[in-house]
Amino acid sequence: MKRMLLATTVLALTAPMAVAEISFSGYGRFGLNYNSDAVFNESQIDMRMRINIDGSVETDSGITFGGRIRLQYDENTVSDNDSDGLVSNDRAGAQLSPAMLYATGFGVRVEVGNANTAYDSVALMYNSEIGYLDRGFGDPNGNYFSFNSTPYGSEEINRMGLFVSYSAGGFNGRISLVDPDQTGAVIDEEELSLSVDYAFGQATVAAAYVDNAAGVENAQALFLGAEYAISDAANIGLLYFDYDEDLDANDSVRVTLYGNYTMDAITFKGYVATDDQDGLANDTAYGLGVDYDLGGARLSGDIHRSYAEETIAGLGVRFDF
Repeated sequence: MKRMLLATTVLALTAPMAVAEISFSGYGRFGLNYNSDAVFNESQIDMRMRINIDGSVETDSGITFGGRIRLQYDENTVSDNDSDGLVSNDRAGAQLSPAMLYATGFGVRVEVGNANTAYDSVALMYNSEIGYLDRGFGDPNGNYFSFNSTPYGSEEINRMGLFVSYSAGGFNGRISLVDPDQTGAVIDEEELSLSVDYAFGQATVAAAYVDNAAGVENAQALFLGAEYAISDAANIGLLYFDYDEDLDANDSVRVTLYGNYTMDAITFKGYVATDDQDGLANDTAYGLGVDYDLGGARLSGDIHRSYAEETIAGLGVRFDF
């Protein structure tokens, strides 16, 4: 009997065990932001603190199950703590995102809940951004769903997303579906998006499409992008965005040319973008930026001329952990 108990104990101690892990990641940023056409103060101090909380467990079969929630504070965060339907700065603090759960293994990843979307996750889409705020007027036009960093709004109480991706070598393919409200109480449409990107040699190409973007019926967006690494220190890229919906005034075709060059600890960045949307003061916007690598953080400056002919500028620090 003693030998049997001892053998059982040894088997329990030596049997394969699932590996569980809790991890934290995120970033902080702060700096001075300037807008020449601001209604009140032209210059303000901007800050954000973001913490991703990830929990995961790897099964004996090699599949990893996990989830993520995000804690985030911005200096302009507002709240509705008294649930009266009105937001205010009173008692506004860091906000907690809805949860995303996932399973991944053998090149496949599946997410449910506050899931990423295929359109928002495609490569190259945000590569023209500059400054410590990672911004630019060459970014995607129109609205579409993505991982929500703050609580859902009143029309997304029971929002549910589904995301599936497959990766092999330099290829990535994705498909996603977001239902703004599973109860059917909200009339918003389900958003469907697809994306692919492929990296080969010194080049990367990408494409993405979304239907019923952000739950708006018949709103569609198309993205095409290409980037080429001229050398280890420099690259250049071209982005094409086409947004279309029933309200013609919101239709827009945007084309962005961007590039960057790194010299020692300094990276120079720039972009120029055109947009044919009706009502813009100018159909061209552009920006220049410079990053200085502090070794674990970066000091970044940026200046832009917007479609509204505003001058936007910033100087600040960002650190990732």
